[in-house]
Amino acid sequence: MHYLGCSYGYLIFSYEEHCLLVNVYTGTKVKPPKLPPNNRLGYLCGIGILTAPLNSPNSRLLLCSKASMFEWQVGTNSWSEHPLALDRENIYQIVFFKGDIFVIDGLMRLHTIHLTPQFSMQEVAIKLEFAPLHSWLVVCGDMLLMVDQVLSYGELNGSVDTTIKVFRLDFSVEPAEWVKLENHALFVSVDRRNPTFSCMSPERWGGKSNCIYFARLSEGPDETWTAVDLGQPVLKDTVFPIYYGMVLPPDCSLLSSLWVFPNLIYGSG
Repeated sequence: MHYLGCSYGYLIFSYEEHCLLVNVYTGTKVKPPKLPPNNRLGYLCGIGILTAPLNSPNSRLLLCSKASMFEWQVGTNSWSEHPLALDRENIYQIVFFKGDIFVIDGLMRLHTIHLTPQFSMQEVAIKLEFAPLHSWLVVCGDMLLMVDQVLSYGELNGSVDTTIKVFRLDFSVEPAEWVKLENHALFVSVDRRNPTFSCMSPERWGGKSNCIYFARLSEGPDETWTAVDLGQPVLKDTVFPIYYGMVLPPDCSLLSSLWVFPNLIYGSG
């Protein structure tokens, strides 16, 4: 069984031609129709996401391999397959923003995908002042943010450390503008197949503004997440993304800690 992601409260798994969705709160299972054969979703991994809660009209399940996107409209009996022009690079993350689908591939390129009136995919040209080490997309109100992990040297005990910085993706200006978050906290996972969230005024529940909460891999139950202040150096191993699709042998069943926003499970998010 291969883990493909978490979306609207459902863990998404596949195995050969089979797909399974499991609700993280209730344990409810949903079995979509069989996938096309030779989908290669379990070969060097894949990623899956719902376009809306399962009980919403026109909700779709999207599963991406290196070569194709498989689309299932909830309630129907078949899948549609769309070829991906990514030079066989993995898709690392998928988010929805203002009605559009945005994806990041293995080369840190940003693309938009449209499902209607017909499937189309286009790379978004973004001029950055540096090459990001690792990136996450986060929808934050009316902003699409790119969280970047940037290498820094000698900041802490002469070691190689990283700094977390944030871009606001302003498509009318190049290069994309830096943004300082005001009264927001961001929640991301080291596994970019998992959902990301933003929260306004986190002080209400004891959180911090201008801070990113990383759900992470850990052997200890008390170290499943860590908080990182924006712009401050952190030890390199504090935030270490999963290189799914690059580990040898590939382990697509690997599960990390992840954040779940309860309102999304019931379709009110």
